[in-house]
Amino acid sequence: MAFDLEKYFERINWRPGNEDPLEKLRMVHFKHITSIPFENLDVYNKKTVLVDPESVYEKLVLNKRGGYCFEMNCLLHTALCAMGYDVRPYLARISIANFGFGPYTHRINIAQLGDERYLLDVGYGGNCFALPVKLEVGLEQKQLWMNYRVVRSDVEDYVVQIMEDGKFVDMLGFNDKPAIPMDFEIGNFYTNMHPSSFFRDHIMCAIYTENGKVTLFDNNLTIRQDDKTTTKVLSKEEMVPALKRYFNIDAEGLV
Repeated sequence: MAFDLEKYFERINWRPGNEDPLEKLRMVHFKHITSIPFENLDVYNKKTVLVDPESVYEKLVLNKRGGYCFEMNCLLHTALCAMGYDVRPYLARISIANFGFGPYTHRINIAQLGDERYLLDVGYGGNCFALPVKLEVGLEQKQLWMNYRVVRSDVEDYVVQIMEDGKFVDMLGFNDKPAIPMDFEIGNFYTNMHPSSFFRDHIMCAIYTENGKVTLFDNNLTIRQDDKTTTKVLSKEEMVPALKRYFNIDAEGLV
């Protein structure tokens, strides 16, 4: 199945104009993360998740579903390559509270623009980058209500940190070596299939809005708009309508 860039632009509700390359990169990233939801419903339902570009395009673009990191960042990578960007895929580790870095089960992308590089990640689910993060050590970068920086580490070549309660904490780490497709197949197999995978036991959905974010964890719905956050515990009957309303997912039979 051929990748149709125009259909991708329709999916993210945006079409490029006369923006410079960096602004265009920022817009694609932001429009992707505000149009296609992070979601793990297939994993939760013990279905096999395919992460080759053709399968990802069919699911996320043609079937208008969302996905998790191996799908979301695969689609972004394919689209940016079709747009002419020099972008490469990487594996990363997620930092787990009170544990440290986990295994290489997260996908990110890095784009090269002249002498500068930018981290791209539309598939983190938590406090995911709303916009590309410049790969410059020590530079604080504010996005919406979040503040990031990149540091060097003894564990990984680079660690992205996010500010929480007034201090920077580790978010994800990676070595400066691009990955190959089989690396993602292995990482996805663990996340999708391993009995201890967190993704198999919990419903997780998230999508940014122009000025906030909507998150669903199991039946706990959190809506952030500007600086106001509201939460609600959904009944079983409310789950399918909520997934349609907030994430545009037809979830009949999935929850």
